[in-house]
Amino acid sequence: MAKTASRKSPAKAKKQPARPAAPAKTPARPVKAKVEKVEPRRASASSPKPPVLEAEPVFDSSPEVDPREAAPKSLPAGEPQGRVLPFEIDPAQLEAGFKKLRGELVHWTNKGRYTKVRFKFRGKQLLPDLPLAAVVAAEGLSFYWGGILRVLVANVVGKSVFEVELVNDADKRVQAGREALLSGDVDQALTLFREALAMDRDNAAAHLNVGVALKLRGDREGALAAFETAKAKDPEGGVGAEAERLAANLRPKA
Repeated sequence: MAKTASRKSPAKAKKQPARPAAPAKTPARPVKAKVEKVEPRRASASSPKPPVLEAEPVFDSSPEVDPREAAPKSLPAGEPQGRVLPFEIDPAQLEAGFKKLRGELVHWTNKGRYTKVRFKFRGKQLLPDLPLAAVVAAEGLSFYWGGILRVLVANVVGKSVFEVELVNDADKRVQAGREALLSGDVDQALTLFREALAMDRDNAAAHLNVGVALKLRGDREGALAAFETAKAKDPEGGVGAEAERLAANLRPKA
């Protein structure tokens, strides 16, 4: 009986060490560490760095357009600021007022500086720009004076002041010629410069640019003559100085 009791006691001793296997589940606790390590969210919430994207410049993805290509190729209507002649007329003395205005327009026509007339009343243009030569002609006088303008004046109570603006297209032709020259169309540029000279033969800038266009075409003699003319038209100005600089390179060396 003593032997059998001694055999059973070791069996119980073996079962007791097996219980400590339960603490092996403790490695599952690091799951809490994953939840606790979500601390970087505090930095993202507190730091104002993400809004920097809103302050970054917005780049336009559309292709850039050359201003010369975007600008219309047609010539402008005329010089925006010409000589303005205040014209006061009395509805009771229309003929005398029109006669006085015509005499003033003839005076400026003979000078050859202006090419068109623009009639304004209270800042608004009444008619399209009219050719100056047609307005001062006898038939133009009877047409314009006896037509729309007469009706406008008749409907005005008391004396009124019209603005008669003399417009010169020569400078606009020169500008259009420069644009053509920059685009590489020398022939078109030369045509525009010569049209400007037809409107205003004393336009020094037009003579200067004619010389530039002729020089690009290889006509050195023609270019030199144009530069000399530009210098003579503007002897003390910047155009004359530029003409002299360009002409100096074309003069035959002794």
